[in-house]
Amino acid sequence: MILFDGCSWTWGDELENREKTRFSSLIGHNHVNIGQCGKSNDGILRTTIDFCEKNEVDIAVIQFTLISRREIMRETGNKYYHITPHGKDDKSIEYYRNLHTRQDDCANYYKNKFILEQYFKSNGIKYYFVDLTKPKDALDFQNSSWYDISNKKPVISLKSVIGRMRTNPENYVTGHPNEKGHKLIADHIYENIF
Repeated sequence: MILFDGCSWTWGDELENREKTRFSSLIGHNHVNIGQCGKSNDGILRTTIDFCEKNEVDIAVIQFTLISRREIMRETGNKYYHITPHGKDDKSIEYYRNLHTRQDDCANYYKNKFILEQYFKSNGIKYYFVDLTKPKDALDFQNSSWYDISNKKPVISLKSVIGRMRTNPENYVTGHPNEKGHKLIADHIYENIF
């Protein structure tokens, strides 16, 4: 079975029939898609490992999201809360006003990537990583110890696969890929996992 995890791009936001036309469905193999709109890389790490611990997974396709998103545990219960720099809620405002730094974003990204790399390797799960960075952006401009110990193989940006919205609007609805964009992503992932 193939596991897909990520944010709204993996979930298939803005598609009329996401269950049929998102890239995970187009690959055509037995799969589960646990992507969620607004999910952070912390959440992707947590839900991926949780799923793999409870299910047999042969291949994992992980779509990392914007590095500035974070996840915090709610004060009651075992539930999580996604925060973003543009969030209007008190938790987001407080975090991004007083704690957030770009360097911490980068270190956190590489921490999540490293933990997933090690988890997949130790459990014999083939994996493929993609992300949402702009093709010209390099996340390693502020190296951390997490970067130093992670795999240096570049993570492919989905925006380099389908182009940016400004230059390739034919691949987008508004902020997310349309059916054509999802087909391009599916073709790219298929070529790299089989």
